[in-house]
Amino acid sequence: MQAVQPSVPGMRPSLLRRAGSWACWSIAAVLWLPAAGLTIVRLAGGGSGTPWVQLLSLFPASLFASLAAAAAALAAVALELRGARIVLAVLATCLLLGQLSMVAPRIVPASAAPGTLFERPARAGAAASHAGVHPLTVMALNLGSTGVDPTVLLGQARARDVDILALPELALEGLASLEAAGIGVDFPYRVIDVDGAGTGNAIFSRYPLVPMPRVPGTSFYQTRAVADVPGTAGGIRLTSVHVDSPRPGHTPSWRAELDQLAGLQQGLPADGSSVLLGDFNAGQDHAEFRNLLTTGLTDAAGTVGMGLVPTWPMNAPVPAFTAIDHILVSRGIRVAGFSTVGFPGTDHAAVVGILDTWP
Repeated sequence: MQAVQPSVPGMRPSLLRRAGSWACWSIAAVLWLPAAGLTIVRLAGGGSGTPWVQLLSLFPASLFASLAAAAAALAAVALELRGARIVLAVLATCLLLGQLSMVAPRIVPASAAPGTLFERPARAGAAASHAGVHPLTVMALNLGSTGVDPTVLLGQARARDVDILALPELALEGLASLEAAGIGVDFPYRVIDVDGAGTGNAIFSRYPLVPMPRVPGTSFYQTRAVADVPGTAGGIRLTSVHVDSPRPGHTPSWRAELDQLAGLQQGLPADGSSVLLGDFNAGQDHAEFRNLLTTGLTDAAGTVGMGLVPTWPMNAPVPAFTAIDHILVSRGIRVAGFSTVGFPGTDHAAVVGILDTWP
């Protein structure tokens, strides 16, 4: 009669732990590699082309992959303490912390200081509460090819007490519709660059505007003006931005137009105030956009901790996932609030900034 071999205690759990550790390590590696590659591109700065420019719009989302990779790698170490498991856990954790350091400034509100955040409870009465401070609300919306209902647009502008309205991609038909809806009542001053080519732009204002030459040689018109805002020395220089998109074949012009905006900003007097608002087709994970910020501009959304709120693509089969519409302000302006507004008829969200200006 054949003897029965006694079972080895713990053998099956050991095999299961090894298999589980290997599975977790494999999952971590699969998630870590693309997130690490995108981070390297992000750190490498400018010069990247298709598809990296487009993929960088997804950089904040790669944090989820890095978090899952770190969790899976740590689980693999817990199940089986081996060298390869430990190395990947360290790499995944370092990657996650590095990405967080790049994204955190966009979600942590800045402290109250000149040129950054200025806390006040509401627009009404703010000027009286803070001597010399004049509140200013600005709004920018890329109207898109199909256009936005002008009554809805003006209704939202009125509800938010908008003083300056920038409208990239304004067409002749859209301008006529806005005129019929009474935009001149709310915004009696304007600077318009509109023709039949579908590349138009315009700035509408409650305050007098002095036209400036539009940004030259760009794919879309980018209107400029100086707004004579009460209580400001020399007015506020405005640019309604619409940078070419970095679609394949257009990356060089996209980069050149962002660099041009930076050059124009650097050429302005240091003691003046500026607001650039509209469709930049870029975000803070693009080196070209960060270079623009080094000219002394601050992204209003990031100042109040809303730098990851997406503005594109709206009204699309996929959820909006990237912030490419911005309000940038110079050091002479404080940001008191920021929000986005969605509209039917365009794939962009409007950006609204509540700003404080002073002499």
